[in-house]
Amino acid sequence: MKWPIYYKNLIKIGNPRSPVGIVTLWTICDKITAKISKNIYQAAGQLYTKNGINYLVKNLLANKKIRYLIIAGQDRSDSGQELKNIWQGKESKILHKEIKSSSLNNLTKSVKLIDLTGLEDGKKIEAEIKKLDLNIKSYGEPEIFPEPEEKDLNELECSWPTDTSIFKIRGQTVAQTWLKALKVILKFGDIKTTDAMKIKEALNLAAVITNENPNNFFLPKWLGLTPKKINDYLPQIIDGQKIKNLHYTYGERLQKHFKINQVEEIIKKLKKDKNARETVGILFDPSLDHVAEHRPCIVLIQALFNQGKLNFNAYVRSHDIFGGWPLNAFALRKLQSQICAKTKLPLGDLIIMSASAHIYDFNWKQALKISKENLRPRFENDSRGYFKIDIDKKKIEIIVRHFSPDGNFLKKYSAKIKNNPKAVTNLTKQIDEDLAVSLTIHSAYLGIELQKAATALELGLDYVQDRPLNY
Repeated sequence: MKWPIYYKNLIKIGNPRSPVGIVTLWTICDKITAKISKNIYQAAGQLYTKNGINYLVKNLLANKKIRYLIIAGQDRSDSGQELKNIWQGKESKILHKEIKSSSLNNLTKSVKLIDLTGLEDGKKIEAEIKKLDLNIKSYGEPEIFPEPEEKDLNELECSWPTDTSIFKIRGQTVAQTWLKALKVILKFGDIKTTDAMKIKEALNLAAVITNENPNNFFLPKWLGLTPKKINDYLPQIIDGQKIKNLHYTYGERLQKHFKINQVEEIIKKLKKDKNARETVGILFDPSLDHVAEHRPCIVLIQALFNQGKLNFNAYVRSHDIFGGWPLNAFALRKLQSQICAKTKLPLGDLIIMSASAHIYDFNWKQALKISKENLRPRFENDSRGYFKIDIDKKKIEIIVRHFSPDGNFLKKYSAKIKNNPKAVTNLTKQIDEDLAVSLTIHSAYLGIELQKAATALELGLDYVQDRPLNY
């Protein structure tokens, strides 16, 4: 059997008779091992991620001559801490199921973990190794474990990893934005049980609708809404009258419940000062709703004038995205347009912040079907502008100019390629530090074009943005 089994090309091999293995975490392995005699360690390598522990463990179990494992270098991804937790007998969620618990217990008892985390001085590490019993014998026969089956995760059975604090989606219409909302929740929503039902829930879903026509809603068949159904619902937000058999309506809460018409007050304030920030409507009544069986889901609205248009914000404490979100969005857009008409301010974006954005389990399959069948990639301009990339063959330099969406020049970036292997990396870092890109696809595009420009300079080729290099 050839050892190591995994990541052979990335592991530095020393003396096959040595009982010492070295893990350098995020620190470049050569930086540490350059000052350590190859004769006193058997293998050394980095451990970038927690998942890499699986292959480290399997390599160790396949070579039981290694009796000491030294952890050194910088632990930037907590892989070193996770490794130490495993050696301390703590439960780990990252280990492959194929690794037997009995084998893992034998490994952690037989291989001594020496924690030198943070240390990068090879000479000091070598001194620690020389204190060990380097004649210690193997603790058993090699063990080989099968690779786990690589199977795509089922969106409906799990929650994919992400930053869970806030999600932002953007679309021209309510319908298009709704499809994106469904996809986000089905993919990243946390599975919970509430009121004896399962939900997938994403926190703080910020949905931005930019161009929905309040007088001619876009209603594709797959949305499942008709003009009549929307018109029947609109009074619940637009009108101030109570509606029979309903515990509350949003319109009544805004216009009569607190004995003040908050919508009219918002309009008055905007007429007096379009930049007013106290243009807020409250729907949640603390004296009732903390104990009430039925309480409003939309709890706050606010109209804010920005960049020449009146934007409209709505905060929703609990939002059924599949069953309730589209109707809410259409009605809020209508209310926004009425405020715009009375204040004579241009219609801006509708922003709906859903604190608990969720889909009930009995709607999961239908929501997945609708989003997969109808959500299509659409070209979207980056709201932070675009980039023009050129090269200067004489100076062997990449030149990047950043323009606003309107075509106004914003900033110039440049980097010389000669003797500068990190030129493209440094350019992308500068652009990123300036927060100049808002779309993931735009970032990927920039990376591709910058590398093409660098390749053209290195090979003496012509470079034209958006065209392949002519070899």
